[in-house]
Amino acid sequence: MQRRLERLRKRQADSLGFLLIRCGQLWNERGISQVNAEAGRPVLREAHTKLLPYLQAPTGIRITALAEHVGVTKQAVQPLVAELARQGLVRVEPDPDDARARRVALTAAGVEAMLHGTGVLERIERDVAPALGKAELEALKRSLRRLLAVLE
Repeated sequence: MQRRLERLRKRQADSLGFLLIRCGQLWNERGISQVNAEAGRPVLREAHTKLLPYLQAPTGIRITALAEHVGVTKQAVQPLVAELARQGLVRVEPDPDDARARRVALTAAGVEAMLHGTGVLERIERDVAPALGKAELEALKRSLRRLLAVLE
């Protein structure tokens, strides 16, 4: 068993996907912790952070499409959207193209909250920057921007 675990750790250390996922998880955990500490109460959960990148279109997104993007059912997304709506961060409206469908979009307060959250992520970047050095950090960001463009 010990040998297999060592083999697993070696493969993970050599896996770009694993490294990206693990770094993303740890960065996300720090960000959520800092946002909640600054709010003085839990306002952000990891489940919310999975929705946020898809809410930035000015016209919003259908709840069914949002669920598809995050890989869950509409029924799983609805309570998360309802939590964000109660906090005033999103609004849910009928879809103008289909009265049966609902669209969710950021409110002005939601955009401000995302700007604040991005500021928290930037602070984490400043905290880890000395360990990488300016040139390495900039090279990493350039590579990740290119990778993001390929993946999107």
